[in-house]
Amino acid sequence: MWLGPASYSAAELLWGEGQRKWGPDRGMDKNKQLTYGLGGLGVLLGGLGVFLVTEKGREIFGSVSRHLQRAPESIEQIANATQAELDRIQQTLNQIAERLEAIS
Repeated sequence: MWLGPASYSAAELLWGEGQRKWGPDRGMDKNKQLTYGLGGLGVLLGGLGVFLVTEKGREIFGSVSRHLQRAPESIEQIANATQAELDRIQQTLNQIAERLEAIS
């Protein structure tokens, strides 16, 4: 019965005993790892290409593009509103400190 990587203790994983059984050195050489990695990348890029060829894909891509073009303006508005709120909080804290000093 195979229990997978959860069957190893943390100490085994830290000192490498679990890594010999489960992890990067489990029998696959570097060339195969690279091949599988590039194969996955190829599938991802191919899927993206097919997505962009379809009408719906182009619509979605255009919509995302328009939103990203407006993003700096939105971020600037949020930053300005946040700064204004922080300034109000600072003023309130200063007033509280002045009143506490007057009382003391």
